[in-house]
Amino acid sequence: MSLFRKPKKTIQRRVFTENDDEEDNEPMEVDEQPCTDREHKKKEGKTKHKQKQPLLSFETEEEGEVFQVKKSSHSKKVMKMFEKERQKKKEIKPEKDATKPKGKTEIVTDDLVLVVNHKTTQPLILSGRDALCAGKDDLSSEDEEPTTHKFSKPDNFKKVLESGAIPDAAMIHAARKRRQRAREMGDCIPLEEDEPEDKGRLMREDENDGSDDERIDMDVNLALRDQERRREQFLAAQESDQEIDEWEHQQIRKGVTGASAALPSDLVFNEFQSETPQPIVTIPAQAIDPGIPRTPQMIADKLREHYESVCTSRENNIKKLQQTQQDIEQITLELNELKTKAPVAAERFKFYQELRGYITDLVECLDEKVSVIATLEQRAMDHLAKRSEWLIERRRQDVRDQAEEATNKTGVMKGPEDEEKIRRAAEREGRRTRRRRAREIGGQPKHVEGMSSDDEISQQDVLNFDKEREQLESEIQVVFEDVVEDYSSVANILIKFEEWRETDIAAYNEAYATLCLPKVVSPLVRLDLIFWDPLNDSVDIERLEWYRTLALYGLHDDETETTLAQDPDINLLPTIVEKIIIPKLTQLVDRCWDPLSSSQTLKLVGIITRYVRKFPTLGPASKALSNLFNAILHKMKCALEHDVFIPLTPKLIESKSPFFQRQFASGLKLLKNITSWQGVLNDNTLKELALNSLLNRYLLSAIKFCLLTDAVSKVSLISLILPRIWLQGNTAELKMFNSSVLNLSQQLDKNNPLHLESIDLLNNILKTIRT
Repeated sequence: MSLFRKPKKTIQRRVFTENDDEEDNEPMEVDEQPCTDREHKKKEGKTKHKQKQPLLSFETEEEGEVFQVKKSSHSKKVMKMFEKERQKKKEIKPEKDATKPKGKTEIVTDDLVLVVNHKTTQPLILSGRDALCAGKDDLSSEDEEPTTHKFSKPDNFKKVLESGAIPDAAMIHAARKRRQRAREMGDCIPLEEDEPEDKGRLMREDENDGSDDERIDMDVNLALRDQERRREQFLAAQESDQEIDEWEHQQIRKGVTGASAALPSDLVFNEFQSETPQPIVTIPAQAIDPGIPRTPQMIADKLREHYESVCTSRENNIKKLQQTQQDIEQITLELNELKTKAPVAAERFKFYQELRGYITDLVECLDEKVSVIATLEQRAMDHLAKRSEWLIERRRQDVRDQAEEATNKTGVMKGPEDEEKIRRAAEREGRRTRRRRAREIGGQPKHVEGMSSDDEISQQDVLNFDKEREQLESEIQVVFEDVVEDYSSVANILIKFEEWRETDIAAYNEAYATLCLPKVVSPLVRLDLIFWDPLNDSVDIERLEWYRTLALYGLHDDETETTLAQDPDINLLPTIVEKIIIPKLTQLVDRCWDPLSSSQTLKLVGIITRYVRKFPTLGPASKALSNLFNAILHKMKCALEHDVFIPLTPKLIESKSPFFQRQFASGLKLLKNITSWQGVLNDNTLKELALNSLLNRYLLSAIKFCLLTDAVSKVSLISLILPRIWLQGNTAELKMFNSSVLNLSQQLDKNNPLHLESIDLLNNILKTIRT
């Protein structure tokens, strides 16, 4: 039981008029004979409310709420348009009940007798919920056969509905009772024929699940609804056409099948008889044209073609089956083979996992150490260059001091600068005396002053240089102190790569291990060559441990020339020399090499010549070697500009100054060092430096101021220094030298005993030139 009372609600009914505008319309009057109190109250309420009624109303049997909807102008226009269409259809449609009384209509039911007064000229139309409640669906059409249902009275009730009258609650209640009683009796109430879809109002069918709870959608889009209706009609028409086409195909198929069955069997299948039963051949319906008659021969040809296609397909299937069987056998063999190789593959996988971890750790370790090694290399190079630059600058300062001393004969020296010059002169003479004594003790032949190199360093300077070197060496030892031997030794690294090479040479080549190996060992090689100085020390790289390890990498006892040529790592050592040794030599030449030092020049020439002949990577296409040659030429040009000084003052020449002789000998020494590169560097470039820039410009010019015998001896020394192949060629660079020799030979007197030796020397030179 509910705790709250239901509010009393007035029930309003919907009145349909001819026009749906806002004009007032009078409701229709319905006279009922048996009427209860409740119905009388409803009548009175109906007569009182002659005001404007809402267009839509919803009511239940007992109570209901009133809904009022304001129609828009668009909906009114649509309703008017539907109303006009409905009126046109009614005018065309013949009236079914021409004998109906125009004034009143009497409706007789089991419980009620209703008399309806017709006051309006145009009958109203029931639609929506009112038509359902009135039991319109229970009535049958006049065209249908009359029903024998004892509760249905379609004639009287249909007249009321067709007249457009609105039944009251009693009539609706009676219709519902009748329908409920029919359901309980198990009888079936025939449904009314479908109403046309262009009524203007949608008719809602009364369902058994309680139609009172249904509500009308207030926001109906009439244009969308009309579009959906047309689409459904179009789809229905298409389905109908498809059904007709399907029916036609079925009929044609039946006719063809019957005709084929009626043909004699010997005409169709006599060519396909065999011991094995033949499969039933079905002819697709699409391949049969009903307009062309089929003869037995045509059917036989068609069946023959189908038979051939089936045979071809069978042969293809047999081939596929055989191929599949072969594939299965092959796969089975491969599977068995893989099972036998599985342990080997497992071992190889384990090996590669370990190798991968090792290489990853090695690369990470070297990445951390490369920057440290580069810093130590730079510091060591600065240390070596500092010593070489200091020696070269001291020699140049001595030349300047001696030139001032030769031109200044007053001998007056005062001031700090003069004292510094006196100190430098004393040190210079002391070094010369010690070198002279060393040559006498060693039993060396007669020495020409100016041909030796002044590279002596004081004891204090030696201690300072040694102290810096010891500091760097201690830092070098600490670089790989925190690294195990497997990652800090060239030999141990090569052992890992050689094991990989022997295990799987194909994977070794595919991984480009040959190209990666020089980069892996290069940091360790660079660290070992930090203090490598081939210009002053006699230690060759061939004696170093890493050199022997790289040379023996991948070498076997049964190695032959054929297998050695196919070795992928045959260029491992030459690559290391090209990528590490040659750039190291380039830095030493640029910062430490003294072109006036014969010992350094001979060592450098010997190393480069040996490397070029020994390692195939050092060819004309080698960029590192080209950079080294450019550095050598640049250093020789610098020496020609800054270290060659031969005074041509007449006083110094006439007095046979030792300074002049020493500087001329220094020029000869530089000429000898330059010509020692003959066969290594380009001859044209060397001729330009040795002959034009040095011989013709300085040496031959100084010979003109010398005494005759002294000039001959100097020319003889020049002829011994110059390469013999240059003297034999009649080149423009040697034209001045040849003229000087001829002039000297003409000046000599054969009758003078002092000139006999000079004449022999010139004759030998002339023979060499003429040949």
